[in-house]
Parts: sequence; C-alpha cells; structure tokens
Amino acid sequence: MRINTNVGALTAARNVGMVQKAVASSSEKLSSGFRINKAADDAAGLGIANILRSDIRSFNQASRNAEQANSVYNIAEGAAQNVQKVLERMKELAAQAASDSVDSNARTRINSEFGSLRSEITRVVNTTKFQGQTLLNGSYGASVTSTAFGGTSGVYAVDSVGAAAGSYTLSNSATVASLSGASGTQTVALTASSAQTLNFSNFGVSVRTSNAVADGTMAGSITVTAGSGTFLVGASGAYTGNDTISISGSSLNLTASNLGIASSATDTLANAQTALANLDTAIGVVNTALGVIGAGQNRIDVAVDTLKTSIQNFAAAESTIRDLDMADEMVKFSKNQILVQAGTAMLAQANQSGQGVLSLLRG
Repeated sequence: MRINTNVGALTAARNVGMVQKAVASSSEKLSSGFRINKAADDAAGLGIANILRSDIRSFNQASRNAEQANSVYNIAEGAAQNVQKVLERMKELAAQAASDSVDSNARTRINSEFGSLRSEITRVVNTTKFQGQTLLNGSYGASVTSTAFGGTSGVYAVDSVGAAAGSYTLSNSATVASLSGASGTQTVALTASSAQTLNFSNFGVSVRTSNAVADGTMAGSITVTAGSGTFLVGASGAYTGNDTISISGSSLNLTASNLGIASSATDTLANAQTALANLDTAIGVVNTALGVIGAGQNRIDVAVDTLKTSIQNFAAAESTIRDLDMADEMVKFSKNQILVQAGTAMLAQANQSGQGVLSLLRG
C-alpha cells in the first residue's frame, strides 16, 4: 500500500478534468449556436465557412447593385414614355398643319406649340439623371478626353456633367473661355490668375484651370466618347466579365438631333409633311430605346432571382459547416455533466483509499 502517490486519484482527476473541458466546450457551442467558435474547433471548416460567408455578403451587395441597375432603367423608361407622349402630340399637330383646312396664321400657332414641345423633349432629356449622370442624351457612362492639357494651357481636368457624345473645341482670350460644339458656342468669364471651374452648362462640360492661364493657350479639343454604365451583379470571380451587366448610353439617346426633329417645323404645308416623316422616325427611335430598356429590365430581374437563389444555397452550405446541431450537442452536454458528477464521486473515493494505512499504523 502506497500513500505518496495515489494513482487512482490522479487518474480520476485527469478524467474529471477532460470531461469538464468537454462540458465547457459544449456550453460555449450551445450558447452561441455555432459548431465552430474558434479555429481550434475546426480550422479547415472555419476557412471554408469564412469564404462562403464573404461570398454571401458579396452576393447580397450584388443583388442590391442589380436592383439599382433596375432603378436606372425605371427612371429612363418613365422619361422615355413622356417623350413618346410628346411626340404623339407633335405628330397630331403636324398632321393638322399638313392639311389646307388650316391657313398660314393657324400654322404659325401650331408651329409655336410644336417648337415648345420640342423644347420640352430637350428639357426632359437633359434633366433625367441618375447619380448626377444624364441618362437619355447618349452620355451615360461616357468617357472624356482632351488635347487641351499640359504646357501653359492651365487646364488640369475636364469632366463630363451629362455631356452628349461628340467633339467640342475649347479656346480662350485673356478674360473669356469658349466652348464650341454642334449646337453652337458658349462663353464663360475667365480669371487667368486664379484657379477656377469653368462650367459650360449648355454642353454639360466642366473645365478646371490652374492660376496660370495665358491668352490663347487653352486651344484644344474635348471629345466625349459614348460608353456604358457597368453594374456588378455577381461574385463568381469574373469581376470584369460575366459578373457585370452594362447599360449602353448610346442606346438611350433621345435628344432632338438623334430623334431627327431638331429642325422640324409646321409653319408650311411642305414642312409639316416633312415633319410627319421625321416624327415617324423619332417614334421608332423611342420605341427602340424602350425595347432596350424592357430587355434590360427582364435580364436584371433574372439576375436578381439567380442571386437570391445563390444566396440561399450558399447560406445553407455555410450552415452545414458553421452551425451547431443543438440536439446532438445537448446529448453530449448531458452525458458529460453526468460523467463530471460520477468522476467527482470516484475522485473522493480514491482520496479515501489511503485511510487503510492508518489501521496498520495503529496495530
């Protein structure tokens, strides 16, 4: 009989310690609902679950991006429908003026309304914007380049503020900067010795200068190239390809010049007849744009449905790795609690085993 080393007590204590650790682990899992609370629980599973979680979050954002893209189409469609209504009224006026049942005075009045409606189309096109970008003048997603940079020109930035695709010419004197395009010329006061922003609002072009602009040095061209707005609607890894949907700006050009009615009039019978033909073409252009919008909306709806299905499936995949089977863990927890109680009782018994030595000493 030995009393210095109680092997039975040590064994019981070791087993109780192991079971208590298992109880603590089960308590952590049951309280959090996760099977993996730290890397030690399942390092490989944690890595996979983290990747799945990041994918889910990116898919959620992609879904919101797609819904924003749909908003772009909705805004464009509402304005295009209004342009269509205006064209219908203009065609009605042109049809009225194309008949000798009205005289020249009546045609003058008809032409006045006709011109006002054309101006309204221009206003609608120029004011239909999303996040500051004009949608219906062909400039959505456009890029800007210029030959006016460098040297002593004083130009250090040129921005499109809803500018229509096309070429513009920039020039200046000591006190005035000018920008010319297909629709005319606009001048803006220039302070050569101060940095300033020159807003050519008629064209939707903004030029930023330094404080060193010499007379005649801003000569150069500004080119606005039609482009497209790009929306990330996926997270498969093809971030510049299949994960994106583009909205072509050039396909949504409803300016009077692109509609072919910029110079239409109804002041004479011949002009009214020509205007009718031009309006037929214009209505066709609007219908083409509406077709592009409708096709884009349907595609985005499919993309959103696909994303939501992916989110659901990825969440289910993550759940099988990260989430805890509560019933199974509760069984383990209950078993280990009983083992802790039993082990504690056996430890007490093992600690009493050395008492038998005392009877020998008393004898």
